Amino acid sequence: MLAEYESRIPAVLAREAPGANALGALAWVRAKALWIESQPLGKQRSRDLDDEPFIAAPLAANAKAIVSHDNDLLALKKPFGIPTMRPAAFLLWLRDQ
Repeated sequence: MLAEYESRIPAVLAREAPGANALGALAWVRAKALWIESQPLGKQRSRDLDDEPFIAAPLAANAKAIVSHDNDLLALKKPFGIPTMRPAAFLLWLRDQ
């Protein structure tokens, strides 16, 4: 899952938050990431079956947010009460915490 962030965050932040430090954001993600073993969710929650791990992992980790640029995940808004947001919105949310 981290490889997807590393491949997409720089371009997304350059477009959505030009002043943001993409390398700093990636370093923060690497430093703060919690590697967990998630369990299947049971029934499919997302329109895209490949997105299920991106819901199951935050749920298993008791995450405060799901950061994604995937429209299928973002459409869920708050699966299991966990807000989904784009990377730039996450940085703003994090700043305000």
